[in-house]
Amino acid sequence: MIQAGPASIFAVPNAAAAEVLFETENLSVRYGAQNALEHASVNVRSGEFVALIGPNGAGKSTLLKALLGLIPTSGGSVRFAPALAPRPKDAIAYVPQQQTLDWSFPVTVWEVAMMGRTGRLGWLRWPGRTDREIVRRALEQTGVLDLRQRPIADLSGGQKQRVLLARMLVRQALLLLLDEPLTGVDAATQERVMALLQAQARAGKGVLMVTHDLESAARWCDRLILVNRSVIAQGTPAEVYTPHNVEATFSSSHLGPGHEGA
Repeated sequence: MIQAGPASIFAVPNAAAAEVLFETENLSVRYGAQNALEHASVNVRSGEFVALIGPNGAGKSTLLKALLGLIPTSGGSVRFAPALAPRPKDAIAYVPQQQTLDWSFPVTVWEVAMMGRTGRLGWLRWPGRTDREIVRRALEQTGVLDLRQRPIADLSGGQKQRVLLARMLVRQALLLLLDEPLTGVDAATQERVMALLQAQARAGKGVLMVTHDLESAARWCDRLILVNRSVIAQGTPAEVYTPHNVEATFSSSHLGPGHEGA
């Protein structure tokens, strides 16, 4: 049984009124001879907090990268709402996995967060007072304002994750895509991350988060999409979180070799 979590105090967004920010139809991706993702049809609406759940190698990160145009697809289609197409830099914010980034680069917390304004500023305009205030608020909201002059190399895993979230917030994007934001952080940071993402959805953003923490996602999210190279089930936590679906999602029989991290 799913325990009533923090998400239960909010009304689930009206699906009829919310705008579909993106939808895929039979989306497929191949890495060489291997199918990383097959016939995935999913969507996210404005005002929704959606979790994309599955084991390592299930195609979760692959789906995000396909949405962002970072990898080629082998079949199907991706359609964005007019406000997002064709993937304008300031309409979609992406938070990659921590381990994919170079944390030794000599920049401060403030500078990393300010990088999130690049899509709106362009490369030739200096940040103004409004940009600095947006960054300050984002750092305060994520609890790292007091670390703003610290080099990012000196931060803990949880602090790094909160800096990435601040960089995401300053983009002021309509669609937020996050790849494993709960990995490697303590329980308190996990709760803070989930509360922040839920608040973004309640403010009208669409949020799609990759995770394999089904319990936490079921407590906080409006919808779950269970993936194991294809979509196993999708719907509200009460509809999706069943023993049959969990077994089908995390069964190793669905996964082939060479898919770690996909």
